[in-house]
Amino acid sequence: MTILPSQLLVRVAATVALVAMIAVPMPILITPALAMLAILIARAGADWVTARRELAPSLERVLPDRLVKGRPATITYKLSRPNGEATMVSLLDELPADLGGDLIIDDVRLGRGQTIEIARERTPARRGTRELGPMFVLWRSRMGFFRIRAKVPSAGSVAILPPASAPQRHSGLTHRWLRDELGIRPRAARGEGTEFESLREYVAGDDPRHVDWHASARRGRLIVRQHQTERHHTVMIAVDTGRLMAGQIEASSKLDYAIDCAIALARASKEYGDRVGFIAFDRELRVFARPRTGFSGVGAIVRATLALSPFPFEPNYRVLVETLARHQKRRALVVVITDFVEGSASRELEEYLAVLARRHFVMLVAMRDRLLGELDEHDPSITRERLYRRLALQDLAAEREAALARIAAFGAQTLDLDPARITAPVLNRYLAIRQAALL
Repeated sequence: MTILPSQLLVRVAATVALVAMIAVPMPILITPALAMLAILIARAGADWVTARRELAPSLERVLPDRLVKGRPATITYKLSRPNGEATMVSLLDELPADLGGDLIIDDVRLGRGQTIEIARERTPARRGTRELGPMFVLWRSRMGFFRIRAKVPSAGSVAILPPASAPQRHSGLTHRWLRDELGIRPRAARGEGTEFESLREYVAGDDPRHVDWHASARRGRLIVRQHQTERHHTVMIAVDTGRLMAGQIEASSKLDYAIDCAIALARASKEYGDRVGFIAFDRELRVFARPRTGFSGVGAIVRATLALSPFPFEPNYRVLVETLARHQKRRALVVVITDFVEGSASRELEEYLAVLARRHFVMLVAMRDRLLGELDEHDPSITRERLYRRLALQDLAAEREAALARIAAFGAQTLDLDPARITAPVLNRYLAIRQAALL
């Protein structure tokens, strides 16, 4: 505990000092000044000794099991004082900046043996794992000459999850208009399929390659395996964590929007029984979550993204290709969410996506820089400087469109979207691809 002088002690000491100053030209006041000083020292000393023996009030912080970015959460403080006289108590909680920073609660009356609960609401601003700071309890000594401060050590960390709204709550999730726009039509599944369905006895005309020799040996007659068209697929979501993903859009980074979209897509995939995996990369592999089905797949992605943050490096798409070549042999829908600069970076992206498209079905989600949005603005009084800027942006936009067209030419799906509004279009495209049986 730390014992500090209170405002009362400062005021009384100032009064005694003032009387002592007046006593210099007026000797008659010397005796009263010395008496006042003696009384102050005696009472303050007694109060300081009592303050040292005081037991600190008990303070406990209660947080919800889960905090969700953008969703208000209630923090409850349990305060009790089993011993000591009733007093006024103040609290200071050093919360992380993404939970609103320091939380101060002043002048709470706490009686002897009393337990009270104080609730405050905070809205998490960013996704991730944040360390919780210590808490402090402040109260006055018995005579009020001192303030006593006790520190409650930090209670670990808190996980702030990305927005947890269900995919169907996102606005604009109608894939019919998207299929019409792309010229995609649902089609019947073709081929024998690769998903095992059942065993049956061999009949003349069956393909010998479908004979299950182990089952045939056990039963003493030829048994063949029947297959059906695969209904459950694998979705691999790859998120770029390079330097451009640190850009801020409406108080969130591009990486945060990408992760929100990835989790929404994982939830949508779960509804269809698809296996979903996750990759985060820049110049090296940051996170790899193997494809899983159901809530375990979504939960693995949520946990894997908590500690993710942008890194000051350019993305190396070779890392993505090599990771998938090593861990994902079967055909999958690979959704790549990235930001790229036109030029050499876009050419590298084209080359590696072309390699991926030989085995997988690729969807590229390009996060569009909002500077390009100026091309849609009409400004009749444009200045020369703004004209040069517009011409430069037109060149960048044309180069970007050409790069995306080349990527689409080898069969990849491409989306060029505002970072803050990527979730609904990506889910629409996923639903359209699935309904059109393109996998």
